[in-house]
Amino acid sequence: MAAAAIAAGCGGDEACDPMHEECTLTRAVSTLAVPAGLEDEDTCQSWTLDNPTELWVTSITQHNEGAYHHANWYFVPDDQFAVPDGTWKCSDHGFSEIVAALLGGYLFALSTQSQAETQALPAGSAIRIPPYSRIIGASHVLNATDDVVTTTMRLAIRTAPPAEVQAKLAPARIQYIDLHLDPMKHSSFTTECLLDTAHMTSLGAPLQYELYYALAHYHGLGVYAQLEIAGGPRDGEVLMRHDGYGDNFGYAIDPPVDLAAIGARGVRFTCGFANPRSAAVGWGIGDQEMCVIALQARSGLAWAGDVNRGTGAQLGVSPTGEVQYGGPCSITAFPWDFDKPGGPPR
Repeated sequence: MAAAAIAAGCGGDEACDPMHEECTLTRAVSTLAVPAGLEDEDTCQSWTLDNPTELWVTSITQHNEGAYHHANWYFVPDDQFAVPDGTWKCSDHGFSEIVAALLGGYLFALSTQSQAETQALPAGSAIRIPPYSRIIGASHVLNATDDVVTTTMRLAIRTAPPAEVQAKLAPARIQYIDLHLDPMKHSSFTTECLLDTAHMTSLGAPLQYELYYALAHYHGLGVYAQLEIAGGPRDGEVLMRHDGYGDNFGYAIDPPVDLAAIGARGVRFTCGFANPRSAAVGWGIGDQEMCVIALQARSGLAWAGDVNRGTGAQLGVSPTGEVQYGGPCSITAFPWDFDKPGGPPR
């Protein structure tokens, strides 16, 4: 076996060379005993990959026994957040999701309260993890039962050799933070993120953006999330829609959609909610709501779009009574480096 081979599992599995063959890395990352009624957003979990070569990730599978509301997973050089593998408090070690995304990158997000799922990218596409990386999950733990829940997070990462990767994917995220769900009503919140301007400003070139994957996130009042084409002759065409509370909020856009080739300017994102309560609901954890989508695209551009507090407005009411809101997408964009070095060589 080549010198760059890594252990394919965590218990003496046969070694695998990710530069020349498909590999699967598995790990029971950590086990938590979550007390009854606990909600916590300060739980981090890490797995040091000890990978001497880059990894091109094509799918991620997770299993757990419950008490996970949501989790965002990142990769960083393994000399960063150098905490023993397992569970630790994010705040004790200064972990920041933004810092992690910039140091390394975004890998995947747990679907809302999902106990088992596989998120697979379209064939030929992959996310690059640099050599000597550590993956870290920032987890939102929630146990709404009257009993302690013991839960183990198990991950399996499938990789492809670099020669099989035709589409290198860069991350993006949209958040509609200015939520205010009217009492006893259905409501929706929509923003348009125009990427052609951001692409020109950040990269000095016309838009090149091919969408491959989308994963939405909302809480218990969420009814649907929808991603559409914005601008051009196919304006309004639905790229992804998730209804209700399925186990897997992820969606492979297959075949991928090249926004520039179809004359589009960007994407439009909507979250729909039903609020049965007598009080309004805003952005937050607990009994509040969120409206988020993570994207993966073949592009040299990474970006985040936010509808900030106080910037949205009511647009009208649909024939079915849905109160419709909209807000401006404030974009922060930057070139994505596909050659990040990772941790110190050894």
